[in-house]
Amino acid sequence: MSTIPSIARIINVQKHISSNPLITNTRLEKSRKLSEKYGANIYLKREDMQQTRSFKIRGAVNSYNSLTKEQKQQGVVVASDGNFAQACAFCAAYFKIKTHIFVTKTMQNQRIQMIKEYGKDQIEVFQEGDNFEQALKKAQVYSEQKKLKLIHPFDNPATVEGNGTIAYEIIQDIDGDIDYVMLPVGGGSLAAGMSITFKELSEDTKIIGVEPEGADSMSQSFQQGKVIEIEHPSRFCDGSSVSKVSESNYKVCKENLCEIQVAKEGEIAYAILELYDNGLIVEPSGALSVSILERNREKIKGKNVVCLISGGNTDLSRLDVFREMALMHEGLKYFFLINFPLRKGILREFVKNCLQETDEISHIQFNKRNDRERAPSLIAIEVKKQNDIEQVKQKMKKMNLDYQIVNDNKELYDLLI
Repeated sequence: MSTIPSIARIINVQKHISSNPLITNTRLEKSRKLSEKYGANIYLKREDMQQTRSFKIRGAVNSYNSLTKEQKQQGVVVASDGNFAQACAFCAAYFKIKTHIFVTKTMQNQRIQMIKEYGKDQIEVFQEGDNFEQALKKAQVYSEQKKLKLIHPFDNPATVEGNGTIAYEIIQDIDGDIDYVMLPVGGGSLAAGMSITFKELSEDTKIIGVEPEGADSMSQSFQQGKVIEIEHPSRFCDGSSVSKVSESNYKVCKENLCEIQVAKEGEIAYAILELYDNGLIVEPSGALSVSILERNREKIKGKNVVCLISGGNTDLSRLDVFREMALMHEGLKYFFLINFPLRKGILREFVKNCLQETDEISHIQFNKRNDRERAPSLIAIEVKKQNDIEQVKQKMKKMNLDYQIVNDNKELYDLLI
C-alpha cells in the first residue's frame, strides 16, 4: 500500500457506499448484560449483520468501485483465507466483474460453498497452498501472467478506506463520547482504517487492538519496532490468521493505537459462548474484542466502550470445542493422564476417594492390558468451583496416583483431545 488514506477519502467513500445495496449501516447496540457485568456502557458494532456476515464487504465494495473501466472489463484476481473471498464473490456477481479467487487448500468446505453461491457464474475458485501467504503468491503469479488487477485483502488503500467507514458510523450513531474501542487485528487494515477516522473525528478515543495468541504479528511488531513475521500462525482465529501485517498498516497502527493485547484461545472461546448466550453467533475473530473485557475490567469501569463484532461466519459444529475450551479457561475442566495400578476395582476406588458429589467425569479412556502392572488412562473432570480441583489433586496424591495435567501441555492436549 503506497499511500495512507486520508479522512477526506474515508468520508467520501462513506457517501458512496452508504447507498450501495451490498452494504448495511450496521447496528450499534448497547449490550445490557455486558454493561451490567463490567459496570460500563458496552456497545457492540454488529458487522456480523452485513449480508456476507463480515465487515470485509466494505473494503471489497470500495475496491471494486475503485477499478478502472479497463480493469472491470478484464476481470480481477483476489487472494483471501475466508471472509474477503466471500465479500469479493458477492461483489463479482453484483458488478458483473469476472473474479479469480485464490484461497487455501485448508479452507472449510462450508466457506468454499458460500463463495461459489455468492459469486454465481462470475467467479473461478482456485485452492492453493496451506496458508494465506502461499495462496497470495499463486494469485500474484496468476495476475502477472494474465495481466489482471490483484485486489489485496489488507495491503490496499481501498480496503483501509472502506474499513474506516465503520468508525464514521459509530461516531455518528453513539450518544456521548467514546472512551475505548476494542477491535480485532489480522492484516491490520481494519485497525488502520478505523484509527484514521477516530484520530480525526474523536481524538480522545483510545483504540485497543486485539490479536489471537499465536497470530500476533502486530503485537510483536510493536515490541520490536518493525514488522515481524510469524512462521506458523495459529489457525484458531482463521479470520485473523496472517503471518505478518503490512508495513503501511503497521505504521498507521503504531501511531494511532493505544496498545495491542493478545487474547488466549480460552478467552476467545469464553467470549464466543457469552455472545452466543446473548443471541449472537460469531466467529472466533468476531469475538476478539469482547474476549479482553474481563482483563480490562478496572480500566473500562464507568466508561463508554465499543466492541467491534467483525464477523459471524462460523461452523456451529465447533461450539462443543469452544464450550470445552471455555471451561478449561475458567479452571472448571481438567484432563488428567493417570497411571492407575492395575488392580480390581481401581476406578471405583478412584471415584469414591477422589471425587465429590458435584464433580463429574465427562470423558474416560482406560487402557487395561493384562501384560502391564499399570493402566495409563485419560480422564476429564469437571468441577463446580475453581478450587474444587485442588481437592481432587490432593486426594489423588493420598492414593499415590501418578498423574499429569494435560491442560498445561498444549502439544499433548492437541494430540490426545
